[in-house]
Amino acid sequence: MARVLAFAAALLMVISFAIWLSWLRGPLLQRLDGPRVSNVAPAALAMKSLIVAFAVSFAAAVLAVVAWMSP
Repeated sequence: MARVLAFAAALLMVISFAIWLSWLRGPLLQRLDGPRVSNVAPAALAMKSLIVAFAVSFAAAVLAVVAWMSP
């Protein structure tokens, strides 16, 4: 189970990195008052998926340590 969770965490980290990279290259939004601003929704999604990935990674580490300590 720890390996499955570790794989899921690694996959989530790769996905969040891909979302973040697409956000960097994404188009700027034109505001009605003139200046251009970036769309922060992809960055927020990348941040949330990265937080979930760290939580899943922590759970995988705990399960791996428990499995290692049990006889």
